[in-house]
Amino acid sequence: MSINKKRLGTILHYIGVTFEYIIIILIAYWLNYLLELPHFSNLFFKIFSFFLIAFGGFLIVWSTWLQFKIGKGTSSFSEPTKKLVTCGPYGIVRNPMMEGQYLFFAGIGFILNLLAMYLILPILILSMHIFIVFVEEPNLKKRFGQEWIEYTKNVPRWLPKFRYVKKRKK
Repeated sequence: MSINKKRLGTILHYIGVTFEYIIIILIAYWLNYLLELPHFSNLFFKIFSFFLIAFGGFLIVWSTWLQFKIGKGTSSFSEPTKKLVTCGPYGIVRNPMMEGQYLFFAGIGFILNLLAMYLILPILILSMHIFIVFVEEPNLKKRFGQEWIEYTKNVPRWLPKFRYVKKRKK
């Protein structure tokens, strides 16, 4: 059985993303210990964290599935989407997968009593914002041209805007 280079790149991308999640959680544990941050556990935070993790995970999976099914590609640079995905959560914000990731980590912070996660999250958000603005979006503009430009006029990068929600074309 052989795997082509593009597919191998995508597999490695998703393995890297999994390690990113593990590393961020381990750094939060380490910082919590190093800074001797207090615990803030109570039933409300546990229930709230479950919803953050579930909704964040749902956004990640839904966004990934739409890129594969409609975009005919992945979030990996080795197998990028062939079509611009503008429906579902992509009709509300341009980066629903990242928003899902932030919600997921916020939930992990609550459920595992990791106050340090809230020190890490702003750094993660800023670094992803810089990557998206200076790497990902110029690449998308180059690949999709006017369609991308129109999409960016109607759909915000981060803060939801519900009026543009577009149904998927069959």
